[in-house]
Amino acid sequence: MVYNDSVEIDVWQLPIPDWGLGCPKCRYLLRGLPSHRCPECGTKLNMSEIVKPWHRLRAPRFTGEELPFPDFGLQCANCGRPLVGARKHACPSCDTPFDLQAIRPWRKWFVIDGEMCGRVPLPIIEVKLGMELVPYMQQKDKVLREIYMGPRMLGSRLVAPNEFFFEVLWLIRRAELEIEDGRARAETDRWACAQCGEENPGNFEVCWSCQAARMAGGE
Repeated sequence: MVYNDSVEIDVWQLPIPDWGLGCPKCRYLLRGLPSHRCPECGTKLNMSEIVKPWHRLRAPRFTGEELPFPDFGLQCANCGRPLVGARKHACPSCDTPFDLQAIRPWRKWFVIDGEMCGRVPLPIIEVKLGMELVPYMQQKDKVLREIYMGPRMLGSRLVAPNEFFFEVLWLIRRAELEIEDGRARAETDRWACAQCGEENPGNFEVCWSCQAARMAGGE
C-alpha cells in the first residue's frame, strides 16, 4: 500500500469547508460561506490567521485496520519482530494475533511526549504535525493538563485527537528512519579536509577543525 508523502489543503478555498471555524470577532459559524467576509459583522476573514494547528482540516490517514500493515514502529508482543508488512492482523513472523485498537488511547486527546517520540526530538514531531495538517495543541495550559492528562503532566508535551493516533505513530517512525538514514550517510560519506587533513562527517559542508569549505578539495 502506498501513502501520499504530504498533504496539501488550501485554507482559502470556497465555500469554506466544515472545519469548525468561527468569525474571530462575532463567532459566527463560517461553514459553507461563499466569500471570506463574515455576513454577520462584516469582518474580512484572514483564513491564515483563523485556521489554527488544532483544527481538523482532514480525516486521518490511518485507522489501524490497514493491510498490508503500515510501518508504525510496532513489534510483536510475543516474538519482538516488527509487524510492518503483515497481511492479516497477526505477526508475520510467529502468527501471533494482535489488536491495534487495544493500544489506541481511550481519551479524546492523547499525549505526545518524549516517551512516545523516543529518539526523535519533540520539536521535530511538532513540525511534522504542522506540515501534515495533523491537529494538535501545545500542552501548556493548566486547564488542558487537568482535563486531559492529570497531575502527572510535567514539561513540554503536545496533545492530538484520538483518531490521529496511528498517523502520529507513522510520522514518528518516518522521522526515526530519516534520522537513521542521515546518520548512516554521515558515516559512509566521511571526507578528509584538503587544508588540514581532518576527517569530517558526510553531512558537514565545512571542516569542523579549520572551517575550510568541503568544495576546497575535501574528498
